[in-house]
Amino acid sequence: MKRYKKYLKLLALFVFGISIILLQSCNSTQDKNTKIKKLSVEYLSNPLGVDVAQPRFSWQLWSSQRDVYQVAYQLVVGESIDEVKNGNGTFWDSGKTTSEETVNLEYEGSKLQSNTTYFWRVQVWLDDETSIWSEPAFFQTGIFNENEWQAKWITTQEKITNASPLLRKGFQIEKKIKQAIAHVTAAGFYEFFLNGEKVGDHVLDPGVTDYRETVLYSTYDVTTLLKEGGNVTGAMLGNGAWNLLKTEGRYSWGRGNPLGSPAFFMQLVISYEDGSEEVIVSDETWKTADSPITFNNLYGGEDYDATKELPGWSSSGFDDSGWATVALSQGPGGKLKAQLTPPIKVTQTLSAVKQTNPQPGVYLFDLGQNIAGWWRLEIEGEPGQVIRIRGAETLNDSLFSTPLQEGDKLSTKERYHAQTWTDYTIKSNKRETYEPRFFYTGFRYIEVTVNDQRNPKYLNIEGRVVRSANERNGTFKSSNTLLNRIYEAGVWAQMSNMQSYPTDCPHREKGAYNGDGQVIAETSMHDFHMAPFYTKWLNDMRDSQEENGRIPNTSPVLVGGMGGGVAWGSAYVLIPWWMNHYYQDTQILKEHYPTMKKYVNYLRELGSKDENPSEPYIIDNFDGYWYSLGEWCAPGESDCPNHPVVNTFYYYQNCLLLSKIAGKLGHAKDQEYYKALSDTVKKEFNRKFFNTETGLYGTDSTYQTYQLLALAGDVVPEDYREKVFQTIIDDIKTRSNHLNTGIIGTKYLWPVLVENGENETAYKIATQTTYPSFGYWINNGATTLLESWEGDNSHNHQMFGSVTEYFYKFLAGIQSPMEGKTANGYRNIYVKPFIPNELEAANASVETVAGAVVSEWKKENGNFIQNVTIPANTTATVSLPVSPDAGTVLWEGDSKIWVNNQYIEGTTGIYNVVKNKNHLDIEIGSGIYQFKVETKE
Repeated sequence: MKRYKKYLKLLALFVFGISIILLQSCNSTQDKNTKIKKLSVEYLSNPLGVDVAQPRFSWQLWSSQRDVYQVAYQLVVGESIDEVKNGNGTFWDSGKTTSEETVNLEYEGSKLQSNTTYFWRVQVWLDDETSIWSEPAFFQTGIFNENEWQAKWITTQEKITNASPLLRKGFQIEKKIKQAIAHVTAAGFYEFFLNGEKVGDHVLDPGVTDYRETVLYSTYDVTTLLKEGGNVTGAMLGNGAWNLLKTEGRYSWGRGNPLGSPAFFMQLVISYEDGSEEVIVSDETWKTADSPITFNNLYGGEDYDATKELPGWSSSGFDDSGWATVALSQGPGGKLKAQLTPPIKVTQTLSAVKQTNPQPGVYLFDLGQNIAGWWRLEIEGEPGQVIRIRGAETLNDSLFSTPLQEGDKLSTKERYHAQTWTDYTIKSNKRETYEPRFFYTGFRYIEVTVNDQRNPKYLNIEGRVVRSANERNGTFKSSNTLLNRIYEAGVWAQMSNMQSYPTDCPHREKGAYNGDGQVIAETSMHDFHMAPFYTKWLNDMRDSQEENGRIPNTSPVLVGGMGGGVAWGSAYVLIPWWMNHYYQDTQILKEHYPTMKKYVNYLRELGSKDENPSEPYIIDNFDGYWYSLGEWCAPGESDCPNHPVVNTFYYYQNCLLLSKIAGKLGHAKDQEYYKALSDTVKKEFNRKFFNTETGLYGTDSTYQTYQLLALAGDVVPEDYREKVFQTIIDDIKTRSNHLNTGIIGTKYLWPVLVENGENETAYKIATQTTYPSFGYWINNGATTLLESWEGDNSHNHQMFGSVTEYFYKFLAGIQSPMEGKTANGYRNIYVKPFIPNELEAANASVETVAGAVVSEWKKENGNFIQNVTIPANTTATVSLPVSPDAGTVLWEGDSKIWVNNQYIEGTTGIYNVVKNKNHLDIEIGSGIYQFKVETKE
């Protein structure tokens, strides 16, 4: 009996235990079909150096099932990975929060401490009972308070001109290390070393800013690089954008702008197992010596004498008794901020597709692709031989690029190719490897010459692609190979011009032209994950803002020229607005609202201070030619005929957007004021520039850009829209279906044509192969986008890349939040492909903040096939073309969902189908769908 009672007791405990497990399982069911992915803090995965007091958290839901939604979440933050694994958060536990939000949720926990690793995890409820947990993620904080910095800025005793110095300091470690975190930066560029190894994979670090306002520091976890006993930290410094000198015979843009000798700043925080802490810093105890880099210039190249190498210089045991002591520097003056944007890295390595050896000691290599970056040399020669390496975008001083052939020579018509090189001096008769550190350029072809005209025993060259390591965000492919090549050229042009800010070109100017950057911005948001990159760039614009409110045409101002107009400064209003829509980022609006307002007020005052102050709402020419540009690089001309049209249009647009931003932020008075101001500017714009008789803006003959801006900005009086639009169509037809736009008009050409019923015309323009067109470039060997339609000057500008917005938004049909039917942050998605007669298929994907959206369609046996992927936690409307007269059957997989003009219910994830003229609008939930439109005559 006792044994029986004991058995019952054990059985009861067992059942109770199982019930508890089942209850827990019910409360946190790990649905294998649904996962939480892409956890990020301030848009970055497991970032180091977060110096935002209330960082923002984001995640994505992924599911192989349909109709999956988040109804609530719980976010926990703690210092221990074990506690967050157990679902606890000592620093923050949001508790179960009823919300669908997954993007940019602001931290609301206890005050974060500097230099601390925090772990976090999120639990998501899919319904009242079922929930899933993410894997743990982490973020490492940077320095929150300026008084926590102990490091000092250091440089050399002698003024640094072209050479690169080495810096080092030895130190002892006597305890067991728990963690070691280094915060590092420079005025100029640096490479950081610990115990003989380069730390991290950053290059050209830190990202260029106006160092007088802001200096970005990188944070590295160096725990594994330290050891008990003797340790050495070291650095190599480059001039970068801080010390831009002009050197006779070497290329440089502008007049040179040296701001002082490069300087170094480092703070290494070592936490020991016993709970104590030690800080190693850059200070006057460091030593310095010359490096093998005898010349470095951001534009002109780099020279490296391997015979001057100092083996082991950054390791313990090296004799530095002959080294000089460093000098303390005042530093550049800017505030230290964490570099919360992807660093510049070597992202690809390309081998040559062809090489020639036209004469002894001369080699030519063809990468087959125009790139930004540098070259990597592998050589076996004789000690003392000097190997000169140059790059160029064409051969034989030709207009266009062609495959390398025997007898070809490197083009030297452009100084930015002819006078930019690296000289490498060989140190031994063994195989040696070299690549530059402190400069980059743009090129497809590489020339190698040996100073004594003798062929080395072995020689190989590779192209190294160098750019900000923004992750790819989108894909596009179609049945038209020309479109595919235009798309790839656009992607390469963008990659070539991501160097911690959007550049105009990677060789001639390397300038942060705001106009170039804003016209390509939406395209880049499709092709790359741009949020942290643009966050940094907007800070550059704010740093560059002048006392009167003006945003210079380049930001940061240290690199490149200053040409532009109101369309350039408008990047400071447009990009935050786009970021709010694409990334559901309200913080970017809050943070920059005061200075955006200051900029728009500058424009308001400008109307009364330009060449015609009697028209206060029209911005006429001002501050000379180069500051008041309008359209740029239209066919056959660099400039446009009437600057005030473009400048005033952007003035109007800025006022209107600022009013909308004020409304979002709750500034009711500002909202009302700037809306009224925009209405006045719009009225005056039409009074000044619109000819009601001809339907033309700003000129006596059709200038496509002016007409496009008026329509895109909804400036045209309603009764004249059709007339204005017809002027564009007529002009395109007189040009045999060619565009006549520069960088501004090209951005607006595609949506204006498609949304006004002229997709066939848009497609014909996009697929042209004669001048002026993208196909003209491609058929003449272009692998990136060019600066001018004629093909002269730079072969690597991104500013015309807005054509691929047409590919994503209209050909593939993944409409962005800017078209008005897709919600902010892609919470509700509108997919409507516009199908040209001559295109058989298109496939695109965009990795939105909500997840991946995919649209793939093809024409097959008289039917139309459309496959779509809609991310979990979102809904969508898919609009498919149908014949208005014929009977249509709509299938989803094996199920009919539309027959005899009626929606057939019962298919999971499909809510409704509605006939809308010659389209069927299908309302769906998240998931993967395969639609087929079958036409019955």
